[in-house]
Amino acid sequence: MIESRVPSYKLFGETELWPTPEPVHYETIAERSALYDWEIAPHSHDSLIQITFLEEGEVRMVFETEVFELLTPCLVMVPARHIHGFRFSPGVVGHVLTLPQSLLGELLALSADLRSAFDSLRYLPLAGDAEGYGRMRLRFEQFHREYAGRAAGRISMLMAILAIVLIELARAGGIGTERTAQDRIRHRVERFTELIEAHFRDWQPVGFYAGRLGVSAQQLNASCRRETGRSAQAMIHDRLHLEARRLLAYSDLDVTGIGYALGFRDPAYFSRFFLRRQGVPPSEFRRIHAGRQALP
Repeated sequence: MIESRVPSYKLFGETELWPTPEPVHYETIAERSALYDWEIAPHSHDSLIQITFLEEGEVRMVFETEVFELLTPCLVMVPARHIHGFRFSPGVVGHVLTLPQSLLGELLALSADLRSAFDSLRYLPLAGDAEGYGRMRLRFEQFHREYAGRAAGRISMLMAILAIVLIELARAGGIGTERTAQDRIRHRVERFTELIEAHFRDWQPVGFYAGRLGVSAQQLNASCRRETGRSAQAMIHDRLHLEARRLLAYSDLDVTGIGYALGFRDPAYFSRFFLRRQGVPPSEFRRIHAGRQALP
């Protein structure tokens, strides 16, 4: 396993889970970010999901190797194991909820069709939606009061509010309510994604993954196209491309070393693969990213 320069934390800057007994952690953005000059450097969380509610201020976000501005007010959910960072304007007003990925199963026990929504970045802009912003602000204010208090049923209330916030985030991406066959397809593609994560450096053929899932390669391809619009092979290549971008952006390996680390036997083939998907050669991508990596 090649390690990049990006650390993996529990909460930012910490290697242990929060010491309090709550299954979820709450803090304002200012509580932590002010300690780091309002910059949260790129990092990841192995098994934690973070939901950030931004009310006021300017925010620049890094997600994987992309950098973009967030228009406040908004709600952002960062899934586990994804590189992210923020640069906040001083005094930004916002809140951060951190929860174990495993808690999703309990909170969405009756809405299993929404689970896949939390495998990717979720963004709910609220500018221009006064009603939606007002509802979300009341929910986070109530969450804050319950979190700081000791009233009877406190944990149940926290989980109820959190479940509402999660469902609104899932709905923002247009998640449907169909079940049965579509659920089986979604679960198959989710398992395929997990297998890709374990084996994408091995250059296994689609048939290898299909065999692990107990379906034919044709069935796997059809499921992937229906769920994602991508073929199974394209999804494998997408993961290789993402890892190449990460290593170019955040590791000290040279381009040839990155190609070998990803299973490319020919450095020229790696360069062509990256150029075809990214539009620029690996060395140029690294140069461009180095110029904008800092969050001014």
